[in-house]
Amino acid sequence: MMYLAVKLFCFSIVLNVVCGRYATSTDAEPQQTFRITPNDIEAVQGDEVVLRCEIEHLAGRVQWTKDGFALGFGNEIVGYPRFSLNQNHSDGVYNLRITNTSCDDAALYQCQVGPAKHNHPIRAQAKLTVVATPKALHGKYGRT
Repeated sequence: MMYLAVKLFCFSIVLNVVCGRYATSTDAEPQQTFRITPNDIEAVQGDEVVLRCEIEHLAGRVQWTKDGFALGFGNEIVGYPRFSLNQNHSDGVYNLRITNTSCDDAALYQCQVGPAKHNHPIRAQAKLTVVATPKALHGKYGRT
């Protein structure tokens, strides 16, 4: 009976170490978290918007997605000339800037921070709604 208890205890230690349940020196390291998460925004067509995303204790790589489509890691976003990533890695700032918004920009955006050693991935999202001005509607649907 004692042998079985010792064997189960040893198995429990091995299982907990493998599953990461025992504290290690890295547990004291701060985890990446959001300092500022993006907020839902309603913009008028033609406005400039900034979706804010700031990370404390940044460890992973940061990118934005638009309706699930990854926009990449660089300041310039290929295929989206009006989009840019205003980033300051040392401060953990990764704001997505959209100039001259159009109705096509209305979407669900997500700031994604990838996993890194001892850090889980984190994500925060915001909805951008773009409303057309009466002038834009008149030009699109009005009589000429």
